[in-house]
Amino acid sequence: MSLGENIRRRREQLKLSQEVVAERLGVSRQAVSKWETGRSEPTAANLVELTKLLETELTELVEGPKDALKDAAAPPEDREKPNPILRANLTRWAIILQAGFLVGSATAIYDYNRIKADTPSKALLIPVFLELILLAACSVWMASNHRFTSDPGQRRKKTVIELAYCAVQALLGLSDIRFGMGIVGAALIAAVGLVYILYINPKYMGRKLTKQTEIF
Repeated sequence: MSLGENIRRRREQLKLSQEVVAERLGVSRQAVSKWETGRSEPTAANLVELTKLLETELTELVEGPKDALKDAAAPPEDREKPNPILRANLTRWAIILQAGFLVGSATAIYDYNRIKADTPSKALLIPVFLELILLAACSVWMASNHRFTSDPGQRRKKTVIELAYCAVQALLGLSDIRFGMGIVGAALIAAVGLVYILYINPKYMGRKLTKQTEIF
């Protein structure tokens, strides 16, 4: 950070206005503004007075906070990293819950189609809408996890693979609705989800969705 930025940062931390600083140092407010924007610099005498007024050291005022300098000088691998385990857990649970609500939606729709002729009632649609809303929420959750990928090319690749996965799952869900496969349909959806988590993600998407994950 520049000298002017450090002056402004420290002044704002102490909740002092430019007018107050100018009055204490015997200069104009415009002079303080110029210091902070880098259009001019305070004299040595004013710098000494600034350190007293802003309750800081001269080196910190000129060079910036020590912690900030330390973080800036640290190599990238030593800086704070995002939590890959948390990211993996978020992604894994989104996939699991989406598969679960897909099974629930297919079952609810199949049951509704089966009994609506004998018991026509709008109340029968409530579980259908509820399952579909939860399914949509988990699908959005899955898609939102792509924000963790900074590289645009890799993000597009993951999106295409995930769309293909969702298409396969949607086909299984529609088959379950049409033929009422029950446990067999649920087992197929669960199996595809497991393959996606344990094989497709680590091999083709660079995310190992386990507690030991280091890659995302």
